Amino acid sequence: MAALAASINTGNQTLIKQMLKAARNGKDKQELVSKNGMILGIVGDEAQTAESKDGSQSIVFVGDIYNVDTLRPLIKPAPNGKTAADIVLGLYRMKGAQCVHYLDGPFAFVIADGDTFYAARDPLGVKPLYFAKNDKGWLFSTDLKAFKEDTKNVTEFPCGCYLDGEGARRYYKLPDAPVKNVNLNEAVDLIRTLVTDSVVKRIEPHGQVGIYLTGSVESCIVAALAAEKVKKIKTFSVGLEGSVDGNTAKRVASWLSTDHTHVEISQQEMLDCLPEVVSRIESYDANLVRQGVADYFAVQAAVGKVKALASADGANELFGGYAYLRPMFSEKLTTEIRQITENLHRTNLHRWERMTSVAGIEARMPYVDRKLVHAAFHLPANMKINEEGRSKWILRRTFSTLLPAWVIDRPDNDDTHHQGVITALEEYAATVFTDEDLSKDEVKSEPVSVRTKDELLYYQIWSTK
Repeated sequence: MAALAASINTGNQTLIKQMLKAARNGKDKQELVSKNGMILGIVGDEAQTAESKDGSQSIVFVGDIYNVDTLRPLIKPAPNGKTAADIVLGLYRMKGAQCVHYLDGPFAFVIADGDTFYAARDPLGVKPLYFAKNDKGWLFSTDLKAFKEDTKNVTEFPCGCYLDGEGARRYYKLPDAPVKNVNLNEAVDLIRTLVTDSVVKRIEPHGQVGIYLTGSVESCIVAALAAEKVKKIKTFSVGLEGSVDGNTAKRVASWLSTDHTHVEISQQEMLDCLPEVVSRIESYDANLVRQGVADYFAVQAAVGKVKALASADGANELFGGYAYLRPMFSEKLTTEIRQITENLHRTNLHRWERMTSVAGIEARMPYVDRKLVHAAFHLPANMKINEEGRSKWILRRTFSTLLPAWVIDRPDNDDTHHQGVITALEEYAATVFTDEDLSKDEVKSEPVSVRTKDELLYYQIWSTK
């Protein structure tokens, strides 16, 4: 996994060591350095530290910057090294607090600059970051579990924001409202360009990138675009034995001639992995845990075969893919899409980033590319769910010539994935808990509010961690 911890005070060195120990998974290397009045700690190979040539500024960084080759020659004076951390630090020295506007990719970082500091998180919060303050200074970490139980006021660092000695500032927000009178052909051309560019830049520069092929139309689009650029690209799918899970994924993989791995799992294997899944995502939310179970086996299959794994997370939020959205009127749909997109850093982006990073796999999420998100929010609601109730309509229309009709035109109800996994978990929980168990005050009242029997199962695991 990749994790960072930082303290804006050298007196917190012992505490930072404890935070890193809590964040690491036992196998990752750990590095601790003291620079410029700040303790910097990293876990894993992807986390990075760097410092300026004169030693006056230093950074601890987690993430990816896809436009480093574009930025590098523009930065004056030249960065001290070639890593993403060096580029971000060099850009900060040149542009100050406005450096975040030039960064393309997911990131979380903290910079020590003399007597002050600067911390930032990417626009949608792909990379996690938390912070707190004690009597010795500010504390930062990408892992919530890194903070000691006696550390008070631990807060999630808001995505699309930076924090410096003068306070917090928002540098990114979603567009306020869709644009009226959008030309369909122009919208199709734009979405095609942006989705393609987003997939390509997450595949080509890094090498050894696989695709998590769930069988959903959005994951099939990512796989098809990647297969055009990388011959025999590796794809992965998961399904409960004896169920239809993975059937579409396997068929699409065969049609695209990818190097495909399908993992067939048993109910017992699912139950055995639940404690690990709940621990990784630090949540008992039923939707996240159910998907996390399938993720767990896909990621395990990818370990040793690829360095990064691309998912289709974010597409359902941006393009109206969830069943409950289909009956909504345009105004309500637009409002709901904004809300679930703004919450992605606590839901599916968080889930996928944690499920991959703990296993040492880098997460790739093409649909939450900054330019693509901005364009999607300018589209009217009827280009996401059309008048006939077809979800993700603009994606289907845009890539109708890329994939066969049995993928693009299949009914919305057939576009769900891992239904066998979901049903098996629900059925097992129904044998463990009664309706009375679910109605007890301790699991129905805020802040717990358990909704289903399988969520009660996950809650019991979560509450003992």
